[in-house]
Amino acid sequence: MEGSSEKKLANNKASEVKTFTIPFEADEIKDKISINTINQSFKEKEKIILKAFEFHSAGNIKEAEKYYQYCISKNCNNHMVFANYGSILKSLGRLKEAELYTRKAIELKPNSAKAYYDLGKIHTVTNRLEEAEKLFIKAIEIKPDFSKAYLSLGNIMK
Repeated sequence: MEGSSEKKLANNKASEVKTFTIPFEADEIKDKISINTINQSFKEKEKIILKAFEFHSAGNIKEAEKYYQYCISKNCNNHMVFANYGSILKSLGRLKEAELYTRKAIELKPNSAKAYYDLGKIHTVTNRLEEAEKLFIKAIEIKPDFSKAYLSLGNIMK
């Protein structure tokens, strides 16, 4: 009989449920779960951005433009997407749009010498030379060895 009582006692111990307190609230768990979906979304955006860059660097402007537009429509906040899309728009002669997207690139990354330079080039084409001069100077302040900015500044001062 002793053996059967020991078995009963062992079975009771095995069926006991132990609970432990956790060092965070249940709401925090939801936050941690959503981080995974955010990371997946971020990875997907990164793939699309890289594809846009590939098309752009290969000279496939139509496809690059589609991918940049898609990124922007999905609330992408990558300054290079806006800068590159602005560059495409400038090359297509859509200068007002190019200016808007280049300004957004500057807003997202205020220390981007290239974005200031690109905006200066847009202002040069639209004959707003005083603004262009200021933008080239700003690009040079950010990146003192930016030779293209010096050249463009010299050209408009000439």
